Amino acid sequence: MAKPTLPLKPLIIFPYQGYENNEKCQWYFWWTVERCKEIDPKPIVVLPRSTVIKKDAASFLKDERSKTLEVIQTWSVDTCQTWLAGWGHVLDNYPEAERIVLLPGDLDYVKDDVKFFDNLKGFIETKGSDITVGDFGTGDKYSAKSLVDTYGSYPLLANWFPEISRSIRSLPLHRPRSEFLNVKSSVLRELLINNRNFAYEQTLNFLIKSWNYNEAKWKYNVSTYPLGSLSDNKSFRDYRSCIDQIERIERVLSMLWREIKEPRKKDNIDDKEFEKQYTVFSNEYNDLFDRSDSIIETARTTIRALLGV
Repeated sequence: MAKPTLPLKPLIIFPYQGYENNEKCQWYFWWTVERCKEIDPKPIVVLPRSTVIKKDAASFLKDERSKTLEVIQTWSVDTCQTWLAGWGHVLDNYPEAERIVLLPGDLDYVKDDVKFFDNLKGFIETKGSDITVGDFGTGDKYSAKSLVDTYGSYPLLANWFPEISRSIRSLPLHRPRSEFLNVKSSVLRELLINNRNFAYEQTLNFLIKSWNYNEAKWKYNVSTYPLGSLSDNKSFRDYRSCIDQIERIERVLSMLWREIKEPRKKDNIDDKEFEKQYTVFSNEYNDLFDRSDSIIETARTTIRALLGV
């Protein structure tokens, strides 16, 4: 007998650093679990093995509520790689699921005066687009998330992929690196199987791979869902985290640009003509890389000043 069709499968990413000493993060994690249980009686939680080994998931594993969840332990280099492990698990084991909803389980900075919680429930249940990105504001232009996007994501994306950058802004999408994703399973499978995968910057990678470069439009139906405002605290300790993330974004964008724009040898083009095309490609890449270097240098200087380092 065929399995019944599942409208969606929730996927919650356990906090990489655990929540042992963070009551607000612990509360948010279990609140998210309960919202997902309204849709699926046994949501999936992806748990990094390193978090377990370091005893940062000790209270979670001892909690009787964890036995009501499908817990997937996996080795990963960071939180973004646990996304890939979770997606693969659902695609391999729940082929009947129509959609997969990815949710971060490590938020400890949800503002108390917004309708974030009601909005999140609506986001989980939405199904109108192939890819829906949960969008949010921070309420503070000097927060770490805002600094990374303002001085990293936006200018770097505009440098390497200007058409995509303009289309993202027109959606409108303010957080192209959002941790909230609601994706049609068939589209997710295409994105993962037919394209290069990264252990980080998954949302940005998906958006770039969802663009039709010949027709200058989206391949899929991409939309956003407003969640409200999240607020992370400004601290000089954010400096390294911001720079790490901005440099990581640049690596992804430059690699994807080379992969997408590199000329392919065709039968009707002789070697001399192909060499000319490759020279144009190489020169354009060098120009973009020089501009990218300038963007990162400006970001380092500006963020350092804003954080008071």
